[in-house]
Amino acid sequence: MIKPLFILFNTIAVFLFSFFFGDPPLTIEGHFPKMVKPNTEFTAEIVIKKVAVGGFAKLQVEVPQGFTVKELDSRNGNFSFTNNIAKIIWTAIPAEAEVTVKFTLVADPSAIGLKTITSKFSYVNNNEKVMVEMTPAEIMVGDNEIVTNNKVDSAKTLAVASSETKTETPVVAQITESVTPKTSMDNSIEQSPEIICNRLISKGVNQNQINISVKIKKGNIKGFAKYQEILPVGCTAKSSSTSGSSFSVSDGKAKFVWVSLPEDEEMVISFVLETSNLTPNDAKLEKGEFSYLENDQSKKTKLPVELIPVNPTIASVKTNTESINNTINATTSESVVNNAVVETPKTSNENNAVITKKEGNVLYLVQIGAFRAAIASEKLAKKFSISENIKSEMAEGYNKFMVGNFNEYKLARDHRETIKQKGCADAFVTAYNGPKRITVQEALMITNQKWFK
Repeated sequence: MIKPLFILFNTIAVFLFSFFFGDPPLTIEGHFPKMVKPNTEFTAEIVIKKVAVGGFAKLQVEVPQGFTVKELDSRNGNFSFTNNIAKIIWTAIPAEAEVTVKFTLVADPSAIGLKTITSKFSYVNNNEKVMVEMTPAEIMVGDNEIVTNNKVDSAKTLAVASSETKTETPVVAQITESVTPKTSMDNSIEQSPEIICNRLISKGVNQNQINISVKIKKGNIKGFAKYQEILPVGCTAKSSSTSGSSFSVSDGKAKFVWVSLPEDEEMVISFVLETSNLTPNDAKLEKGEFSYLENDQSKKTKLPVELIPVNPTIASVKTNTESINNTINATTSESVVNNAVVETPKTSNENNAVITKKEGNVLYLVQIGAFRAAIASEKLAKKFSISENIKSEMAEGYNKFMVGNFNEYKLARDHRETIKQKGCADAFVTAYNGPKRITVQEALMITNQKWFK
């Protein structure tokens, strides 16, 4: 009867504390043995009492020389141990109010005497890093003879003797530091220039499917990483190639999560976008992002906004040219490859038979590059041995450079191949209707021309 009353009292106390003072403070408790023998293994655990904390979090445990930490139960976190520091990193820490992680600690033969173990838990709250430190835990490594020879003071000797009846002592700490620095994987604002991500969009097997492929040039980065794509409204996704990651779809997001990145410097992931309920206004991918951890700092590389091809119906094509524009403007398959935009146009013979030429001067050009940073056209001319005039424009945050001026798509396509032979492998054909840039597919439909590979 006493135990249920005690639990009820604690529950009421927590409720009253939360009601008057907000959520109770986050604490961590370390459970370590008071005494161990050298050259042995033992189990320890840390309990994180976090209440409402969620999302990205990290637990760090620092052990003295002569100790090794092995993973036992990391609660689905990413465990690592280097330089006497064990870390568990969660992209989304378990939802329970109390999370218990367990370790196996190994004390080698040289670990003799009183040893101290420290730990700290950090998480992100309102884009601020909050850190909680555990009261250091002390462990005596040795037997009674070693303790005597090392002249341990009487207070510590008493603690060792008392360990015969109590082998674990919880150590509790509360929030000791709040700083504004590194943010979570989802809130990181640091753009990584070393990582190159290219998204390629193409038609799927079925009419309502779009293939999304992402090539990630990651270099030598290792450890935890995540690629995330916010799906357009009305779309679902299923994975095609994961490159060793764990794929999931939730809250309108497709995610590829690596606990440990593969060794390859380049990897390709892909998924199939189901677009049966997709509307032209939502036909775009605008928040693709690859994020990873480097020296405990979250970095990320964002992908540009790209439109998704949508098949216009024959009825809408026959209605008027304005409705054609609204639908076709959502049709493209561009992606950034080595800072250049690549486009794979496709056309429909059925639509070509219906659409008549629209007013305006449709011209085809060859794009040789698109760059975030400012770059002089002279550099491109020198690099690719281009003697003709290079045009440029600023659009969608990119400096885009084009050459040529053709009325026929085939002539522009042939010129593209010539430019590629000069070393510009990412050259592609683009189109303009007067001053307005349009998709190649739209230009082909307007001018009743065929697409050539």
